[in-house]
Amino acid sequence: MEMTCPNHEKCPIFNGVLAGKEITAKSYRRLYCEAGYEKYSACKRYMAKEYYGCCPGELLPNSTLSLQEIGVHYHLAPHQQA
Repeated sequence: MEMTCPNHEKCPIFNGVLAGKEITAKSYRRLYCEAGYEKYSACKRYMAKEYYGCCPGELLPNSTLSLQEIGVHYHLAPHQQA
């Protein structure tokens, strides 16, 4: 298993909703992106991307929404894998 989230380099949250909030961004990176599979797989952004094939830009890693609630709130449908 990877120690770093495979999406961390291109994750738009750091250039979007957390732009200019370096302390908060650094905390999320440490707690989720760089903390190993167990932690980054618990990130709601990672989970949404895996399930829906995309992730809403403003969704935070520690969102209290369930995957189903994320889908309803952001009008997403489950990603169909080949």
